[in-house]
This record gives sequence, structure tokens and C-alpha cells, in this order.
Amino acid sequence: MPSTQPPRQPFGLTVAQRRSIRLWVFGGMALLMLAGVAIGFVPYYAASRDLEHFCAELVVDTPVALAQSQAAARGYDVIPAGEGRLLMKVPPLAPQVPSKRGCDLRVGPTGRLVSAAYSDSL
Repeated sequence: MPSTQPPRQPFGLTVAQRRSIRLWVFGGMALLMLAGVAIGFVPYYAASRDLEHFCAELVVDTPVALAQSQAAARGYDVIPAGEGRLLMKVPPLAPQVPSKRGCDLRVGPTGRLVSAAYSDSL
């Protein structure tokens, strides 16, 4: 004669309880992965946005020494890029990932800024 008892459930849980636990576990893992990605990319995004705003605020006819000191105060690298040109970049957050974003400063013969333009592809 066959048994009339219901089949045994693992850990004594019903199907609905197992499904609920699985949903919480996998949902939590997905949230942790998204948080890890956000923690990894937010500093890059914030640094480039700050540099873009700083570059837009630079006034034409400002002495280059003043622009360089303001950049140094904010932690930006100012790199000479040939005659009458300077590149302002955010120091790399990871040395193996060079930054292509920066501010291209054009300097006139009097030592004052002629233009400042932010670029995503320096």
C-alpha cells in the first residue's frame, strides 16, 4: 500500500518558502554587484565632472601662473604640451588606466590664457 504522507521537503521548507529565500539571496547578490560597480566608477565620473566645471570657469586673459596654482590646489596635473599649450588632467586614480579627459589650455605670448577647452579625447 502506498504511503499517504506528502513528500519530504528539503530543510522542512515549503516550495513558496524556498522560492522566497532564493529571491532574497539572489536579489541581495545583484544589489551587492551593482554597489561594487558604482563604487568603482563613481570616482572617475566625479573627477571628470569636476575638471570639466573647473575648465569652464577659467577666464580668458588669466595669467598662466594663477591658473596653474588653482589647478595644483585642486590636485590636477598640468603638463606642458608644446609651444603655447598646456594640458590639465586629473591624476590617474589607477596607474594602469590613463585618463584621456582633460582641459586643453592655449597660452598667448604674454603668458595669459587665450582659451580653455575640456575634451574627452586628449
